[in-house]
Amino acid sequence: MKLSYSYNGKAIYPSVEVVHGIVPPIAGITDKEFFTDYTKCAAAWKTATEFLTDYYKGLVRVPGPNAPLSYGHLISIGAPVIIPEDGEPNVKPFANSVDEAIELLKARKDKGFTDNPMFEYYMEMCEYFKDFFGESRVNFRGYGVQGPLTSAVLMRGLDFLYDIYDEPEKSKEFLYLLTDSIVDFIKFSRRINGAPEIAEGGGICDDFASLIPPDMWDEFVIPYFNQEFEGVSSGGYRSMHIENLTPNHLKHLSKAKLNHFQPSVSDALTIENIKANLDPDIVFDWLLYSFVVTVKTEKEISEWIDTTVQAGITSVRTQIDGGTYKHNKLDKIFEFFKGFDKYGV
Repeated sequence: MKLSYSYNGKAIYPSVEVVHGIVPPIAGITDKEFFTDYTKCAAAWKTATEFLTDYYKGLVRVPGPNAPLSYGHLISIGAPVIIPEDGEPNVKPFANSVDEAIELLKARKDKGFTDNPMFEYYMEMCEYFKDFFGESRVNFRGYGVQGPLTSAVLMRGLDFLYDIYDEPEKSKEFLYLLTDSIVDFIKFSRRINGAPEIAEGGGICDDFASLIPPDMWDEFVIPYFNQEFEGVSSGGYRSMHIENLTPNHLKHLSKAKLNHFQPSVSDALTIENIKANLDPDIVFDWLLYSFVVTVKTEKEISEWIDTTVQAGITSVRTQIDGGTYKHNKLDKIFEFFKGFDKYGV
């Protein structure tokens, strides 16, 4: 199996993402144990890493151990946490009005992000991972952050989608204060890891930005993307992950000075309509979803790869997750790479 690929003189980079949800079923623990018992989480990562490395013979890179919680920032400013038995932790809205959200953020300014049990748990987890995996230093990981619009919807609930019509100026103030808090949180996390507060480049994940109509992006989305990018990076590189966008959203992405866009799961987008609407200077990748690759035949996977590569996409992705393992479809990844054989260098 060839590991270097090219089409029309351009290198092609196929990749397989190992989604953390594959770890609990391989190790025989529940999702709740994965997120609430770091001793079981660490042992599960060890088991899953050994299993996947042996199964794929090094073809697939298994990421470092983690229990990624995208809502660390929101939890640190007051979001209640829900931890189901079988599923990932989530948060509930915690501001009953845009006024309450504004006041909460003003009150939280400069109070830090450490005064809650979940932060303490993640710090303990990182210390344990350091010893268990023999790391040279604590790498604070997992306790993450969402982009401005996703954070706003999670904080206010779907009422935020009414706020922008009913109280537009207050909504902008809310978004400004929330983005400012996100910037502070990212810098705080970097300080824990001994990293510079300002990085050369940056990336934002903000799926709920897709809930804002395209003609409102200039007011309610782009300014806060730029505020976050400018707050945490020097502008060398900007990447954005937003799911479920439509073609009409895409023209606005250049206003955030993006270098890379990751559409991921976006049913309204095709390679053709992205090319027709996205600034050509913005590179995008293309994903064969984990829940799709498992049901495709080898011939269908090969045809999908041909369509993608011959359209000029150089970063071609697929995934394995808990469903891949539970449905005994891990072999589909061999079929995925086999589809690139004709492009082998």
